[in-house]
Amino acid sequence: MRKLFLIVCLVLSFLSVNLNIAFALDYSRISTNQKIVAALDALNSINRRDVISILNGNNATRKPIRVMFRDLAMFNYEDAEAVTARTKNNGLVIYISSEHRGASPECIACLIAHESQHHTYTNTRAEELRAWISEAQAWNEFVKKDKTLLTATEPLAKRENVIAKIRTKAGVSGIQKLIATNPVYAGLN
Repeated sequence: MRKLFLIVCLVLSFLSVNLNIAFALDYSRISTNQKIVAALDALNSINRRDVISILNGNNATRKPIRVMFRDLAMFNYEDAEAVTARTKNNGLVIYISSEHRGASPECIACLIAHESQHHTYTNTRAEELRAWISEAQAWNEFVKKDKTLLTATEPLAKRENVIAKIRTKAGVSGIQKLIATNPVYAGLN
């Protein structure tokens, strides 16, 4: 009887874990675009569930953050890789430049990790610093899994390698300098 009880408990716990994983990997509230879903899977594979949690509604709006590709020139952000914007219903959406539709899931994941940090509406250098560090940390985790990313030639991979190198060599102060010297952030406190 004890053996049967133990076996039933083990089977139920196994099923519970598998069901939780299955539900956790449903990104339909965030995006249905297969490239973005692959990027979300990539974030999950490096244990960046903090980003997934923010996107799922654990953020300042308490609503899921949608992620999609868009022509950022429509919003006068033609030089941006991605932006986070408010929606009409006081939610948030992350727009990734449509130029990056062909980018690797890891590169897109890093942009998502960066943009997810803009859910607080603070628009400060401190928020920007959190975003850049989140992006660099994600890239470093991807590189640990796949060293070939260090020599990838796609534009976003080159960006990620530069940011990661700055973070590795100069630490947080290197990222702070990057932000301070970027005219896009000149008006931030």
